[in-house]
Amino acid sequence: MEWLVSKTGSFLNSTAAVFDHVIQVSTGLEATLSPAAIRVVKTIMGNDVLSAGFFLMILGSFYTFFRDLIVQYYYEVVSWFYVSVEVEEGDDCYRWLSDWVAERPLTTSVRHLTVKATWDDEREEGGYYQSTRGDERPRLVFIPGKGRHILYHKGYKINVSRERPEQAASADSEQSRLLASIQKKQCLTISTFGWDISRLKTIVLDAMEESYKKKQGKTTIYTTQPYDSYWSNSSTRVPRAFHSVILSDGLKAELLEDIMTFRGSSQWYHDRGVPYRRGYLLHGPPGTGKTSFIIALAGHLDMSVCIVNLGISGLNDQQLDQLLNNAPRNSILLMEDVDAALVKRKAGKAQGGTNNVTLSGILNALDGITAQEGSVVFMTTNHIRKLAPALIRPGRCDRKLLFDYADEHQIRGMFLKFFLSRSAETGLAVNEPVDPRSYTRKTDNKTTSTSPSEAAAQKEALLKTQGRKEEFDAMIHRLADEITTKLSYKDTITTAQLQGFFMLHRDNPDTILDKIPEFLEELRREREALSKKKSQRKERMAKKKSKEEAKEKKAKEDKERRRAAGEEVESSADEEEEEDDENDSDSFSDSDYYDEVTSISQTLKGLDKDMKEEKKEVKEEKANGFAHAEPGAAPAV
Repeated sequence: MEWLVSKTGSFLNSTAAVFDHVIQVSTGLEATLSPAAIRVVKTIMGNDVLSAGFFLMILGSFYTFFRDLIVQYYYEVVSWFYVSVEVEEGDDCYRWLSDWVAERPLTTSVRHLTVKATWDDEREEGGYYQSTRGDERPRLVFIPGKGRHILYHKGYKINVSRERPEQAASADSEQSRLLASIQKKQCLTISTFGWDISRLKTIVLDAMEESYKKKQGKTTIYTTQPYDSYWSNSSTRVPRAFHSVILSDGLKAELLEDIMTFRGSSQWYHDRGVPYRRGYLLHGPPGTGKTSFIIALAGHLDMSVCIVNLGISGLNDQQLDQLLNNAPRNSILLMEDVDAALVKRKAGKAQGGTNNVTLSGILNALDGITAQEGSVVFMTTNHIRKLAPALIRPGRCDRKLLFDYADEHQIRGMFLKFFLSRSAETGLAVNEPVDPRSYTRKTDNKTTSTSPSEAAAQKEALLKTQGRKEEFDAMIHRLADEITTKLSYKDTITTAQLQGFFMLHRDNPDTILDKIPEFLEELRREREALSKKKSQRKERMAKKKSKEEAKEKKAKEDKERRRAAGEEVESSADEEEEEDDENDSDSFSDSDYYDEVTSISQTLKGLDKDMKEEKKEVKEEKANGFAHAEPGAAPAV
């Protein structure tokens, strides 16, 4: 130990002497360094503790440099003997491979995992789990976290590497979140030993097949997150029965026939040079089944649904165009409440938000040069008059369909849907008739015929049940007629309100007639409360507007007075922003925009008519002047 200390001390002393000698003999260094810096260096080299720390710092730097260099060259050499596949987040392959890796057992050496709770119906055992307490528990999915992991598949080793980009230091501001969205996406890399790439291709194909197998017979919902320009699989649900959506008589069949004709006419569109796209606008009061119909239609046609949120933070025209063009094939693009989205955009702009979607950007994304061929776009709105005419013209919205309050056909259909399929005792469906002759008794996995006496008794019981069911169905039809008469169209009832009312009394259809007056009274009170709330809001907005106008008027008067006095007056930022808002042609949040455009058009037509009449009168006056002029006299002008 003493020998090591002495050797270290002698080495440090010799190093200090060398540095001192170099400083003294090097004229160039003497000229470069100031006298104070030279004294500091001499002080460090003359102190054993400081010189030892300086030496250890240099030694550590050399160690870190050579270690990273060796590790880098090691992986460079090893990579020559491996084949790999890399995929970035946002691609469909990323989701396929992530699910594929999550379902494979990892080695016990894995220390970093990412856990995710899903509410899918499928469980790890392949069946369905329902607790005895009636609450459904989520399925926990463990995915390899950041770093390198190892799993075994079909006898060979698979290396899985997940790289996650570092987030910005401060993600509180809009600028930081926008910067984070521009950074590199998360990557997933799988590799295996050898030069045979077919193994990895097989893994990717297996992952894709497993993913599509899980989605078979289900409706996939795609959404997007703030500041992202790619689709993410939000949920997968059992498709809603198409017959369960009750619309006005003929409307559902008309829409279904139209979209099926479009999907089978791609060659017809291409032969005639017509863009192969179809747009629908569903408008009407809220709660009339617009979104429900679209989801049921997607399930009926075995299509996915991509929900486009135009009011999401960080969305701009370029990202919107990328989203619509990269939408999964065989999917419906759904833009809900487009009128509210444009209003929110203007409000967000006033509050300093980062939503930069413009009307021109929406129009170009729908039918621009880069618009996706074969796309089916549905837009919904509660106020069609708030939309710009350019947005709903043919070519962008080929069909405009009104989803109004429930009519007699919908009231009757919804009532029968809720109560006709339930039997008084057995709960048998009306559309599933029972044939007593085909009755057999199942015992475990065997099916055995009953004895003649048992068969006769069972046949008699079934006939009685069938008779009771027919009586029950007849009663339901009579109730449907009476309820349809009482819940008339003039009461402005939405299908959502009807559904809530029927669900509340689903176990007592015979008493539902007595509850109708109470239901209508409740709706009347709700409408009055809503109307009162709207009027109060209008009053508050009017007061606020009057205060702002008074404030602006006072500010203008002060400026005029200062200008009259010869003082210099600078234009405020509020005035510039107000001018920008006035010149912003893509903001259509004013509900009277359409009326204003119509009135301007009518005014122009009136002016044109007046000018034509004036020209006509001038011509008549000239003609009369020439006709009555005396010979040699000048014509009347």
